[in-house]
Amino acid sequence: MFSNYFFLKRLASALEKKLVGLTLIECFSQNKDELIIGFASESREFWIKANLDPNISVISFPDTVARARKNSVDLFTSLKSGVALNCKVFQFERSFEINFESGSSLIFKMHGRRANILLHDKDGIKEIFRNSLSNDLDLNPESLGKHIEISEPAFLAHDCTPLDMIPALGKELQSYWDNNFSELENHQKWLEFQKLLSQLETNPISLDETNVTLSLLPVKGATLTLDPIEASNWLYSKKTRGFYFEREKAQVKNKLKQLIRKSENYIFKTSEKLRVIQTQRNPEEIANILMANLSLIEKGLSKVVLNDFYSSDFIEIKLNPKLSPQKNAENFYRKSKNRHQEIDSLEKNIQEKREKIAALNQLVESLESIQNSKELKKFLKSNKLEISSGKSQKNKSYHEFEKDTWNILVGKNAKANDELTLKVATKNDLWLHAKDVSGSHVVIKEKPGQNFPHHVIEYAAALAASNSKRKTDSVCPVIYTKKKFVRKPKGSLPGAVIVEKEEVIMVKPNENL
Repeated sequence: MFSNYFFLKRLASALEKKLVGLTLIECFSQNKDELIIGFASESREFWIKANLDPNISVISFPDTVARARKNSVDLFTSLKSGVALNCKVFQFERSFEINFESGSSLIFKMHGRRANILLHDKDGIKEIFRNSLSNDLDLNPESLGKHIEISEPAFLAHDCTPLDMIPALGKELQSYWDNNFSELENHQKWLEFQKLLSQLETNPISLDETNVTLSLLPVKGATLTLDPIEASNWLYSKKTRGFYFEREKAQVKNKLKQLIRKSENYIFKTSEKLRVIQTQRNPEEIANILMANLSLIEKGLSKVVLNDFYSSDFIEIKLNPKLSPQKNAENFYRKSKNRHQEIDSLEKNIQEKREKIAALNQLVESLESIQNSKELKKFLKSNKLEISSGKSQKNKSYHEFEKDTWNILVGKNAKANDELTLKVATKNDLWLHAKDVSGSHVVIKEKPGQNFPHHVIEYAAALAASNSKRKTDSVCPVIYTKKKFVRKPKGSLPGAVIVEKEEVIMVKPNENL
């Protein structure tokens, strides 16, 4: 019942006693839907914190406010140094205003999801807090106050329905009326309505813990107060704490569900990739065929047709004409070894993803039982979860890639290369760079206890080649070593490093990576 005329009437009266004679010293926002207004004199200060999120729309009056050093913006600046004259509720309306000696006023339009705060002067509405509610710029404040005749004929003309007569009473009061007085005769209803209006003026405010509401009606088991400011602070604390907790909990659940879907997609794609690899001809068989026929193969051929003793048929084998037949066979043996490593890696990754999905589903179940922010924070910390990364891909100094669950980072420029190598990479990460030319630093993040698969190194090396001055070459040498063997000389240019114990891998740049 916060957005109820009779409650706001009490609140405006209490605020007037606090505000009259105080000077507005601050008016700023540091959250999207939150406006903070500070008043002060030589001896005291008074703060208003309005949260106008469409889902809650409540106001509190904290003893003090600490303004953030960043991400805060001053608003309604023309009011600064203005002295509060009074605080008045609009007649039979869900709005009140703080008037200043200058003739300006701040209107608090507490219309539920369309709540807003408006700056008004003699020329009309000058600024609004929630700019999405642009129609408020055309609002005539004089239209806010309602001139409603409170009489029995008027009551009867509205079918003895309080909400039809005074919309600012709210649905809660109408529900209370329907449950208690709907069966009475009309005149008796009028008498009860008069009593109800009197009670709304004088009843203590009920703070209902069960439903997290405040009410001017009797609520069994509720805490009572006569102070509307105390009631507002109580409601603000309960509403915002509950609302933001539920929102944060939903965000955590959504993230877990996204991770599950991502892992399921990975299993689907990787299983298909594994099927393709396993159904392809094993390069080891081709190597064996070559080795068995070395004497029949002339050097310099780009292809050869030989007897396939695995299938009792003939097979055409493509060769590198620059290599000897034996070297060509060695290449096929190397590809076979890489094939085995890749199959083992893919099968292991699929199993890891299945185990991850099971663990994530367990986390989703555990999340459902969490009842407050303290438990949620403990849950996030113990499971090393974050709702958001806090730093978008766009703002990072590197691009991120993934190859079979291995994370690969690619520096964006020379300065970013330094940050990636010196601040982001750890000593056992694998570091890569195109040999003897300028280009991006590339880092493969380590997995403790696991060796870097050769096909992952090749993929990262292709990224290094593609992001270097050798990106148009047909083949590019790329050096790689543990990050602990990379150091930056003092005073050297951005991106310049000294590398020790490096190995070289030859790859084809891929500009599409």
